[in-house]
Amino acid sequence: MPKVLPRQKGRRIEFIGDFTNDSIVIGNYGDVSLVARGNFNLSGLIYCGRNTVEMEIAGDGLIAFKGVCKKLMIKRVEGNCVIDLSDLTTQSVWCESARGKSIVTLGRTRTIELLSLDEDALVRYEGKPLLLNYSLRGNSKIENWKTEPA
Repeated sequence: MPKVLPRQKGRRIEFIGDFTNDSIVIGNYGDVSLVARGNFNLSGLIYCGRNTVEMEIAGDGLIAFKGVCKKLMIKRVEGNCVIDLSDLTTQSVWCESARGKSIVTLGRTRTIELLSLDEDALVRYEGKPLLLNYSLRGNSKIENWKTEPA
């Protein structure tokens, strides 16, 4: 009889304060939550082909990731920050709140389930994903930054 492994709890990676880290690796070992607050410059690799990556970001700085992710959940983005996920391939994206002067650049994705933007927030997406639900307040924008050749 095969053994059943217990479900792993989600992991939480926190960067609070002033941080610079160019070697973050998020592997396929369950769901993960990334929290960054303060001044930051973070980048790395994500390989979560079967799992969810959740982000909560507040402050000033740059975050850039490359790789593959099944579902990307952006819980909150605030401040004057740039999130560069242009080299991250996902199946679906969920962005609950982006506000301030934040800029989020998404890579290839099949579905954008939710975008909720406020103030001067900007979300850029690649290709022609299915956009299911969005809300724009203030001077926020959604724009296509790269289209696939026909």
